[in-house]
Amino acid sequence: MGLLKEDEIASRTRMIGPWDYDSEEKMLVRETTFKDFKEAIEFINKLAEVAEKINHHPDMTVCEYNRVIVATTTHDEGGITDNDIRIAQEFESILETYD
Repeated sequence: MGLLKEDEIASRTRMIGPWDYDSEEKMLVRETTFKDFKEAIEFINKLAEVAEKINHHPDMTVCEYNRVIVATTTHDEGGITDNDIRIAQEFESILETYD
């Protein structure tokens, strides 16, 4: 698989959406807000289905009742890989289906 370098991470995430790279934790982080709790959970369930298919599981948190935070890293590699970029792409693709 192989780790991505910081400049490559920045370049690739810039093309995907507003993801932050936490260089200390070596993970990509994205936060978004939904209209209600039900919609937030629905989104997480959709992303979880994709994560299962590609066997790469991000941390997903619902804060308050409608805010979702997703953080992804490849623990076995110790940083960001193509799998993390794919999770970010899938996140954005699913998010496009919401208002």
